[in-house]
Amino acid sequence: MRLTGVRRFHWARDVEEALSLLDAYHGRGALLAGGVDLGRSARTDLEGLIDIMGIGLSYVREEDGRLRIGTTTTLTEILEHPAARRYLHGALVEVLCRVAVPPLRNMATLGGAVVSAHPWADIPTALVALGAEARWEGEREEHALVEELYRQPFRAVFRRAVLTEIALPPWNGAFAFEKLSRSAGDIALLNAACGVGIQDGKIAWARVAVGATPARAERLTWLEEALQGEAPSDTLWRQVQEEVERRAKVGDDRRASAAWRRSVAGVVVRRAVARAAERAAR
Repeated sequence: MRLTGVRRFHWARDVEEALSLLDAYHGRGALLAGGVDLGRSARTDLEGLIDIMGIGLSYVREEDGRLRIGTTTTLTEILEHPAARRYLHGALVEVLCRVAVPPLRNMATLGGAVVSAHPWADIPTALVALGAEARWEGEREEHALVEELYRQPFRAVFRRAVLTEIALPPWNGAFAFEKLSRSAGDIALLNAACGVGIQDGKIAWARVAVGATPARAERLTWLEEALQGEAPSDTLWRQVQEEVERRAKVGDDRRASAAWRRSVAGVVVRRAVARAAERAAR
């Protein structure tokens, strides 16, 4: 634990008490769930930690094909839940089993992954592609697509609010996830989550999100539009690869160069889209 200066620890009994404690600290308090990211924090201004693992936000619920997950649910709990394993024929499980390693998945929560939203993280990429909705409570109850949430200063929002739930919509199609990293448990050098719906042998809709570019995940809406109405084929997938390589917005960081990311982006997206289409056609 790198945190210094913390003087008080609280166990909140419900969302209202957690919000009251956050407000009392005037920005110098922090919510604690899994603690994976908070334990690494270099913040020196924190005076109080507020444990929210007991406020009733650990659950996985299935409703008419929709999946609702409480934000203190650990990644392992989601992976092991039958409803999560059924959702989109295991699309969410495919992502989570490639996040970090089991000991960390036992601690890390879905809410923590959404709020921290590191640019190299896999879960935000998947949630953007899936059209997930975030719900939170602050001065009032609010909700927004995760994709829209990341377009605003979301970390500032959650210094005074509690993220309560992530809702995943039903899709008449299939999704697939691809990731390049140095090892199975390492962070992504590039990742992609893609979804496809097939009707009458042609692509009815597509969702394509690419992350760790090294920026946070964004959808390739131009590619989604181009795929609609096309029949899945090896020729189409080669065109996808070429266009992504040509148009991908990538950059350098200490993990990989822009040139390398550009060279692999098309391959990663091609694999994810092709696998999603194959699953959707079954």
